[in-house]
Amino acid sequence: MRQMRSITLPTEHDLRQAIEEDPFGSTAINHARSRRFSALAQEAEVVPLLDDLCRDGAVVVRSLLSPDLLSEIRSEIDRLRDDTPRGSNSFGGYETRRAFNLLSRTRVLDDLVLEPTVLALVEGLLDDQVQLSIASTISLEAGETCQPLHRDDSYYPIRRPHQALCVNVMWALDDFTETNGATRYVPESHLWDDSMEPPEEEIRVAAMPAGSAFVWHGSLLHGGGANTTTSPRAGLSMLYCRAWLRQQENQYLGLDPQVVATFERPLQRLLGFSMYGATLGNVDGADPKHWLANHNNAR
Repeated sequence: MRQMRSITLPTEHDLRQAIEEDPFGSTAINHARSRRFSALAQEAEVVPLLDDLCRDGAVVVRSLLSPDLLSEIRSEIDRLRDDTPRGSNSFGGYETRRAFNLLSRTRVLDDLVLEPTVLALVEGLLDDQVQLSIASTISLEAGETCQPLHRDDSYYPIRRPHQALCVNVMWALDDFTETNGATRYVPESHLWDDSMEPPEEEIRVAAMPAGSAFVWHGSLLHGGGANTTTSPRAGLSMLYCRAWLRQQENQYLGLDPQVVATFERPLQRLLGFSMYGATLGNVDGADPKHWLANHNNAR
């Protein structure tokens, strides 16, 4: 069983002095990694789920959203879908609608990207400070075919197997079934090297009721299923990565700084408007929160 992290805290003065004297040293890096959204109690609650995620590379967390919240989110995603064209290639799906840059288009998802159980799983697997890499809608229309199996961390050119770099979360806004395009995946493939190919019989389907979340390791082989029904299957994909990696979606250009300045601090941090350690992500040598505060004051 995976153990909870333990923390030995130096005094604030000693910590600040050590970081200032060596911003690239282990004290600065360990302090950066310890800046979590999840409390220790939250991490303890998800240990059984985290064990499954580490072993299999994926886990379904069922029925996390209340019916009222699910209905509110679904209505907003339906609105966005109506303004989103179908895909133009086989990977994205010719019968799939994907809307991007969601945090600039709606406030309905602000709490969802910070959902405590999911975020505790993400931080537990990555064991590091995290940020939102990309959030998108994925609506599989009737007649969509299977997406090719792939790994979400392939844009980081590092030989596998390697440490976990990102974690994806698929929120089911409809019931996900084998016939309407539930995510297909290969258990334990996050532990494979790049040369291994899965036999067809090893592919599983992440069926789950609406309001549930499918969470998987960025190296796991997976892909959207085929929708052989007559109704669309709506989902939300939220990819998280370590805070020292480049995000897939450019949050700094995609979001209006004056809007970001009005967000609660946890959401600002999750979007990458924060520092990792004493150097990464600074603005004029300081934490971006001060830059955001100036934008807020200028409104």
